Amino acid sequence: MSRLVIPALILLFLTVPVSAVHYVRGPGQLYEVKYSVLSNGTESLIHLEVLQWGLDCGMTSCWPAVFGGRQFLLHFNGSQLYLLNFTPLFKTPYVDYKGAAFTNGGWYLEVSYYSPDCSTQVGKIYRLDTRDFCIEPVNVSWFYVPKEEARDDINGWKIELQSPGPGEWSYMNVSDVFIALNQNASEWSPVPPIIPDSGFFPVYFTLKKDNVTRNITLIYVNTTNNPLGLVQGFWFPDDVKIVSITVCEKTSANTPTGTPAEANLTSPTRETRPNKTETATNTGNPETSICGPGLVGLLALVPLMLRRR
Repeated sequence: MSRLVIPALILLFLTVPVSAVHYVRGPGQLYEVKYSVLSNGTESLIHLEVLQWGLDCGMTSCWPAVFGGRQFLLHFNGSQLYLLNFTPLFKTPYVDYKGAAFTNGGWYLEVSYYSPDCSTQVGKIYRLDTRDFCIEPVNVSWFYVPKEEARDDINGWKIELQSPGPGEWSYMNVSDVFIALNQNASEWSPVPPIIPDSGFFPVYFTLKKDNVTRNITLIYVNTTNNPLGLVQGFWFPDDVKIVSITVCEKTSANTPTGTPAEANLTSPTRETRPNKTETATNTGNPETSICGPGLVGLLALVPLMLRRR
């Protein structure tokens, strides 16, 4: 039996593992916050995305990679910021906002999401009514939806971004900022990040008219340095109102413009607002395991070992 065991062990340790790539926790936390302000001149839709970066390592090297993230869609009417909640309608907390356009006097959205049982991925085009905060499906390809040119102002207030970045949705007004929670995280950031000197970091865009400036804060990122490497999360400001999107009724077209339907609104109090929206994701098990041809070879030799006994 000893003559079989020794070659089996040698084969096991010389075999190259199949799963050569695995996730490990990075030396510090790194956020990427992107948003785009799509304005039609009087109101705007804001696509907000919060990503968590970490280190992805192979056999000999490591590289920065996105570990997880969340997307949000907000509406700003010039004075009030609304967080649009599609979860009650689509029965899923994760919606991919692929595009938005303002044409023929209305907003159009291209979204995709998984069915409640996660069996199929749904992709549809909707017309969004920002008066009643409702949507209706549109039977048209996104390619054929006219894309009017976006504006760089809202009611005469010029839009200025926190950190101008590459374009999205084929429009301007895109901000992209990297936020490192400590110096170690900044060393492997894809781009030079901001290292906050306080426990939170506001993400905002600015409206300017003459000598007056207004900051419109979208979220606060918790930048408290955690030595355990756990994600700290982020929250929305107290003055952001959460509105649940519904299906438009035929009578909704007769609803006068102005204040949206209050029945769908939820004030983001400490009990109801998603202040501690966590972005923690499973980064995989860093522990090693036996895999590949070595394990197959060892299993093939077990019957021979037992037979020799």
